[in-house]
Amino acid sequence: MSDLDPFKVFLDVQLALPRNGPGSAASTAKALSMLTEVTEAPRILDIGCGQGASTFDLLRLTGGHVTAVDLYEPFLEKLSARAEREGVSEERLVVKRGDMEALPFHDGEFDLVWSEGAIYLLGFARGLKLWRRFVKPGGYMAVTECTWLKDEPSAEAKAFWDAAYPGMGTAAENCAAAERAGYEVAGTYVLPPEDWWAGYYTPMRARIAAMRATYGEAAREVLDEAEAEIILFENNPGQYSYVFYVLRRKD
Repeated sequence: MSDLDPFKVFLDVQLALPRNGPGSAASTAKALSMLTEVTEAPRILDIGCGQGASTFDLLRLTGGHVTAVDLYEPFLEKLSARAEREGVSEERLVVKRGDMEALPFHDGEFDLVWSEGAIYLLGFARGLKLWRRFVKPGGYMAVTECTWLKDEPSAEAKAFWDAAYPGMGTAAENCAAAERAGYEVAGTYVLPPEDWWAGYYTPMRARIAAMRATYGEAAREVLDEAEAEIILFENNPGQYSYVFYVLRRKD
């Protein structure tokens, strides 16, 4: 197994998790509550949907239609299988494979653009600018973004994130970037620590242990990197978290 593909190892970890990033149904509901003017059946675009944790929360919490988009077929296959099991029709859910950098939708097509744990792939400010055109005038965008909670984080946390995500900002910096991109900030919400553990890091740690036993040395480097992120969060409470940014398009 010396030629084991690191990305396949990553997918093997992710496909076993309830969520593909920090979050919870409660936090999704909290962010939705910040939308003060939205139709009873909004048209929603869920970008970087993964296996659909947020997608199914949005379906349950609204009477809307969700278009769920991700690049990775294994995620979409699991999402589609769940939709079939739960009897979700195309009248409420459409699943599409797509690149978040080049999405095939019309200007103003959606009442709400949603993305949990994915905008970092483009960078926060760039993602907001690219996706703004899909939001109807006066519509909303809600995204989670890993955010510094301390102006002077620990040396360990800063070194890790400077290497992994050098564009990571504070909430104040991100709100200013959103305003420059053409939004007003309707609200923000810091995901609590349990949103990192319950559906993400705790099952990830168990999956890593199982994969070490299965793959051995061939997967050690990838699994060490995944575990290092868990240990960092454990050792640096209150230094950073994902933050929901609920934004309204200005025109």
